[in-house]
Amino acid sequence: MSRAPQLAVSVPEVTEVLSDHAASDWLKDSLERALLRDPVDALNDALLLASVLETQLRAVFGLADE
Repeated sequence: MSRAPQLAVSVPEVTEVLSDHAASDWLKDSLERALLRDPVDALNDALLLASVLETQLRAVFGLADE
């Protein structure tokens, strides 16, 4: 059985995000609310939101889909 490769990027823990003074209140509030939800539903919604926001960013800056 093969193992998934380790990511080179460190992913912050929940407590790190919630205690980070540089993190926005919106992010902290969203994370706290997401933790109260079904984790599968919360992740699916977060991924959809990220996709929509990336599409919006590309439209605003006139970037082609890559």
